[in-house]
Amino acid sequence: MGFENDNIIGIVGGMGPQAGIALFNSIMACTRATADQQHLSTILMSFPGQIADRTDFLEGELCINPAFNIAEVIMKLEHAGANIIGIACNTSHSPPIYDVILDELNKRNSQVKVLHMPIETCRLISEKYPQFRRIGIMVTNGTYKSELYAKLLHQFRYEPIVPDFEFQNTVIHSMIYDREFGLKANAGVVTPKVRTLMGKALRYFGERRADAIILGCTDLSVMLSEKQLKGIQIIDSTESLARALVNKAGNCERIEYNGESILTATSKE
Repeated sequence: MGFENDNIIGIVGGMGPQAGIALFNSIMACTRATADQQHLSTILMSFPGQIADRTDFLEGELCINPAFNIAEVIMKLEHAGANIIGIACNTSHSPPIYDVILDELNKRNSQVKVLHMPIETCRLISEKYPQFRRIGIMVTNGTYKSELYAKLLHQFRYEPIVPDFEFQNTVIHSMIYDREFGLKANAGVVTPKVRTLMGKALRYFGERRADAIILGCTDLSVMLSEKQLKGIQIIDSTESLARALVNKAGNCERIEYNGESILTATSKE
């Protein structure tokens, strides 16, 4: 088996302390394999110092669009052999950033396929939970103001539950960005304050009869291990993208395993 016949996943990391690693781990978790050789070829590149904060750009606090350096990382991944790309950051999929990324790749005649994390997240909901109607959204302020998930959920015929901006800013965004207790400031470690705010967020969406909540920021994926998340359906955008990448990269089929549909990737001959 040669590399030239292998689909290779490329991960753009560096946008969240654990985001790229979490996506890599989720790809492995979504792949059913009984030997090392059955796992999918994957390249993770993380250049955090080179990619400006996406929310700061969307809120007008930065002039330089992070799209240019994200596109540069994608080109590095392509040169290394990757042909299917996942960007481990929801906010970077907001149109003012994502559209520029695609434009830059087109200018450079890139041949990679870039999967869209929020679209794949909404697609997963429609496939696994078609009976759901009301979906809560937990995102950064940048993604919130772009209305990215709200618009997509409408397109998928769901009713998005969007918090008022005060709650969004003081509860959800603070969990991610607060410089003392936030997830970014603590390398993804869940501090007691973040745990308290997550409980407040769950009550908020529960009171509004949410069928599910989208963790629409890759930093929030670390919260999946929290006991308090049990009892409400959580849709993790990182896992959603991982499943889509596995499906795109491997010779995959959907099978039932312990009552849940998963993706199986088989090694290429």
